[in-house]
Amino acid sequence: MPSRRSILIAIVAAHAPATRSAQPTNLAPLPRLLAYTEALGLERYLACAKRGVSSLALALLWLVLAWRGSGRPHHLDDLQEPLLAALLGWEDGRLPCAKTLARSLRYFSAKALRAAVEHAYLAEVPRRTGRRVWAAVDAHQIPYWGRGQLDRFQKGWSGSHSRRLRGYWLYLAVDTETGQIITFLLARGRLRDARLIALLARRVRTILGRRLAGGVGDCGFTSRAALAALLATGVPFILGFARSAPIRTRLTSLSAQQRRWMRDGGAVRLGSCPWDERLRLFALGARSPTDRRGPWVYVTSLRRVGPQLLARAYRQRWRVEQAIEELLNGQDLDHLVNYHLHPNQVAIGFRLLARNLALGLQLAEAAPAGARPAHLLEPYAFRMHHVEGLATFLTDQQIVTLLAGHSADRTPCHLPWSQLIVRYTA
Repeated sequence: MPSRRSILIAIVAAHAPATRSAQPTNLAPLPRLLAYTEALGLERYLACAKRGVSSLALALLWLVLAWRGSGRPHHLDDLQEPLLAALLGWEDGRLPCAKTLARSLRYFSAKALRAAVEHAYLAEVPRRTGRRVWAAVDAHQIPYWGRGQLDRFQKGWSGSHSRRLRGYWLYLAVDTETGQIITFLLARGRLRDARLIALLARRVRTILGRRLAGGVGDCGFTSRAALAALLATGVPFILGFARSAPIRTRLTSLSAQQRRWMRDGGAVRLGSCPWDERLRLFALGARSPTDRRGPWVYVTSLRRVGPQLLARAYRQRWRVEQAIEELLNGQDLDHLVNYHLHPNQVAIGFRLLARNLALGLQLAEAAPAGARPAHLLEPYAFRMHHVEGLATFLTDQQIVTLLAGHSADRTPCHLPWSQLIVRYTA
């Protein structure tokens, strides 16, 4: 028979807490990104009363999906990381299922999520010193490729596909310096540009106030109704203008000196706009000698600014095209999650919020050095530096110890939403 001492040792061993061994993870840099996200105070926009999994945890799951390059809820099954579950406060180490994540879209407010995108952008604006902001505006048709419930989607022009497609119009206002999203609108396809561009301009002016220098956009927004609506908002703008027969006549009447100046990439005045005397036209030559499509014509409400400064401001419009391209290829922008407008507004809003947070983290990390980063990482490069990385970790109540030897910064991270502290050690 076993002795009394051996029985006592067995009882103590049975009730003693099990020693947790280190677990592997591929999300070693993620805690710093989550710490930056939670430090911005976004819970006022993302927190809502619900049963079960908290809305803040579900919002972080949507953001992590976007940082990993997906906007599809069923890809959550590929994200079963024990470290992510520990950072969100789930001790069992299991994430919710994809259906739970998809159903969570109904709990979030589309208006509040747009405010979260704007708040994430404004968080880094005070770091600028006396710089005014130019907003580049563009629209993108998010297509619906399904065959069911076609009556729920309206058609709109898709420039990337050169035809009309069913889906939703996404209007973006992008900071031309950083590429961050200032604000956005997701609307049905049949709404007129004149109404939406004026609504977007007013919203940008409300967000930036006196910091707003103006907006730039291509000729897709240039119509009589759109120009009248923009003039009514009082926001300065520079838009592309179609080279109609009267405009071509003005171009042919330019002097030889003006043509030489334009051939070298310069800009010249073309007089007032035939649609409204308060507007001015200017022409810009092609930037390369092999470009035979120019000269380009633009309309502006800035009457006292020279054509060279106007051309320099308009050339920053490529930022919004870059933002759309990176969202398409790096964050799965063209994927719709539902047949209704509201869930898609929320799902796309999370992808735009993920972009602002990714760029904001890079700006915040460069701020202590006193200068902006030399370049901002695109989504794929950002994922390799700030989301994915091999390491092992240990959990002990409210402390997560990350054994990441490659991490140069060993400052602990505080995660207030899950009341955790992440410590780095070699």
